[in-house]
Amino acid sequence: MKGLILCAGKGSRLRPLTFSSPKHLLPLMNKPVLFYGIESLIQTGITEIAIVVSPNYRKKFDDELQSGKPWNINITLIEQLEPRGMADAIRVAEHFIQHDDFLIFLGDNVIDGSLQPLIDKFQTENLDGLVSVSYVESPEQFGVVQLEEDKIIRVVEKPKYPLSHLAINGVYLFRHSLFNAISKITPSARGEYELTDAIQQLIDDQYQLGVYRSPYWWKDTGNPNDLITCNRYFLQKMQGIDIKGSIDLNSMISTPVSIGVKSKIINSIIRGPVIIGHNTIIENSYIGPFSSIADNVSIYNSELENSIIMKNTVVDNIPYRIDESIIGREVKLMGSSKRPQNVQLWLGDYSHIIFPQ
Repeated sequence: MKGLILCAGKGSRLRPLTFSSPKHLLPLMNKPVLFYGIESLIQTGITEIAIVVSPNYRKKFDDELQSGKPWNINITLIEQLEPRGMADAIRVAEHFIQHDDFLIFLGDNVIDGSLQPLIDKFQTENLDGLVSVSYVESPEQFGVVQLEEDKIIRVVEKPKYPLSHLAINGVYLFRHSLFNAISKITPSARGEYELTDAIQQLIDDQYQLGVYRSPYWWKDTGNPNDLITCNRYFLQKMQGIDIKGSIDLNSMISTPVSIGVKSKIINSIIRGPVIIGHNTIIENSYIGPFSSIADNVSIYNSELENSIIMKNTVVDNIPYRIDESIIGREVKLMGSSKRPQNVQLWLGDYSHIIFPQ
């Protein structure tokens, strides 16, 4: 079985962070979101994985993935030249899949659980397709399935009047017959080739599609709040203390905490769960729970919690506590006591900032 991870989405809801990096490479606990999916596939024994990407971000993925060498597997990048929908993203990977069975995983999704039971059900029941679903309160935001016992009889993308509360959570298994179904569908009202339409085509062609009712925690990281929620979820699973840097006698640390190589904690409070990368300096500051701070970050005379701080960023002398925030790479946040007390902003398109009153 081969793996296919779809990572060609624009990430428009995460702008401006996604102007310089694909959303799939944004960090959760200082590790790219995509890596969680790759590692889930590897745990099932899959060692041949293709990742469908936008040509605009091809180099970013190349640099991070290194053709799979960090995991000792083979990762192939395939470009979807234009964003024409998930079914089209699968179609461009047909030459990689050939006639093998394959597992599809959405690269911006995080699922905390083994994918092996899905593969076992798919193979044991000799299904033509298997769709993983989760119960949700707002199914109109997702692709939704209608079941007859454990067989899918209908699937609709973001229905106005949902058929059920069972939402597709971004994991699928198929045989080569899916490509024939994709060849029969036409673009949707929004101009895209929808995977849900291809699944419905398989159903109409009398193929047997099953469902896996997932018991696992699951989140789509497609917007800032969900990215922060995911970061918080995985930090909650931290245990113990892992200190590879230095902590001076004037600092206080409460577990769980991970501090990277050559990082320095000076006259500061770190209240876990917190992860701090390598070569980072925290001085005269408070770092509260559910914070992920990347490599080469400098934080002085500031307070933050429940936030994600990316590489090579400086936070210095900020007069308010930073909370529920995502701060990108190479950012400088500087406080000043100079008069007059004005605010100077260099913000790109789609930036989001809230001032306390």
